[in-house]
Amino acid sequence: MRPTALAALLGLALAGSALAAGLSVKDEMKTVVDPATNTIFAVGGDVDPANGPDAAKVPASRWAEALAAATKLKTSAAHLVGPQKQPGEVWAKSAADFARLAADAEKAATKKDGAAFSKAANDLGDTCTACHSKYKKQG
Repeated sequence: MRPTALAALLGLALAGSALAAGLSVKDEMKTVVDPATNTIFAVGGDVDPANGPDAAKVPASRWAEALAAATKLKTSAAHLVGPQKQPGEVWAKSAADFARLAADAEKAATKKDGAAFSKAANDLGDTCTACHSKYKKQG
């Protein structure tokens, strides 16, 4: 992918996340976090070295999608921190873990490091599940 295309993609990701700053937690999850995590989880599977030698052959465009999604999540994590969103120790820990793992995914996508990206995606999924078990009851 050409640098200008990558810059444009990242710019769109940041603009979309910046707009989310005024959203409720539910709306931010639906409009920013859900689509971005879907990309993170899909690319995490694509690049996981445990999936065989083809994992290293992921096209640059797919890495650009991963980077844009990780950047959105990192920005979104900043919006989800603080008692104004949800009070409590579990929320604070989940939001901090979410921010750290989004940054890890962003760093791994920048380096095109499949193992690190896959680990960040898996750990992010665990963090999401733990938080949802407390704050988003199913059923």
